[in-house]
Amino acid sequence: MFTTGLGPIADSFFVASTMIIAIPTGVKIFNWLATMWGGSIRFTTPMLFAIGLLAIFTVGGLSGIMHASAPVDLQQHDSYFVVAHFHYVIVGGAIVGLFAGFYYWFPKITGRKMSETLGKVHFWPSLIFMNGIFMPMFFQGLAGVSRRLYDGGMQYAHAQPVLHWNVFMSVSAWLLLVAQIPFLFNFFWSMKRGEKVGGNPWQATTLEWAAAPSPPIAHGNFPQVPVVARGPYEYSPPGHEQGFLPQNAAPQEG
Repeated sequence: MFTTGLGPIADSFFVASTMIIAIPTGVKIFNWLATMWGGSIRFTTPMLFAIGLLAIFTVGGLSGIMHASAPVDLQQHDSYFVVAHFHYVIVGGAIVGLFAGFYYWFPKITGRKMSETLGKVHFWPSLIFMNGIFMPMFFQGLAGVSRRLYDGGMQYAHAQPVLHWNVFMSVSAWLLLVAQIPFLFNFFWSMKRGEKVGGNPWQATTLEWAAAPSPPIAHGNFPQVPVVARGPYEYSPPGHEQGFLPQNAAPQEG
C-alpha cells in the first residue's frame, strides 16, 4: 500500500498497523524462548526442527519489521529482499514446523519411531541449504535487484555485483532437494521396520501420550476414559526420579 500513492496520512495508518503486527509476533518468540529456558532439552529430531523453526522464523520476522517504514518499503518493494523475507517466514513458520510435527507424531500414528540418525541427516543439510537459498536474496535486494527483471538482471548494471549469487542459490536449491531423500527413505523404512515404541516414547505428560496407545486402537482413542489429576506440563516434580509426571498419574497421598 505504501507504493500506491495514497499520501502521507494513509501511509501513517499502514505504518502503525504494520508495526502492531510485531507485538504478538514478539510475544510468541519470547514465549518459545522462555519455555526452553532453564529446561533439560533433549535434542531429538522433532526438537531440532522446532528450534530451527524458531531461528528461521525470527530471521524472517526481523527482516519484515523494517517494511513498516514507508520510505524503506518504497525502496525494498518488489525486490529480492522481500522475497527473502517472505520465504524465511513461510519456510520457518510452515515447512520446518511441519517436519517437526511429522517426526513427533509419527510414533503415535504408526506405533513405530523414525530413525533419529536419519532424522539428523535430514535436518542439518536442510537447515544449511535453506539459508543458502534465501540469505543471498537479502544481499541482492539491498542492491536493488527486482524480482521481475525479465532477463534475471543480466542487462542491469546495478545487478552485476550480486548476480553471481544466483548460481549459489540454485545449487543450494538442488542440494535442498537432495537433502529430502533421507526423510523419504526414513518414512517408508520406518513404516515397516522402524523401532516399535510404547504409548509414550517422548516421555510427554499430556493425555494423548500418557493415556492412549500408539497407534490408537479404540474408538475415541482412549481404551478407557482417563482421569485427569493435574495440569498438562508437570516436569521435574519433587520426589519423582523419572523427571515427568503424566496428567493421568494418581496423586500421591499426603
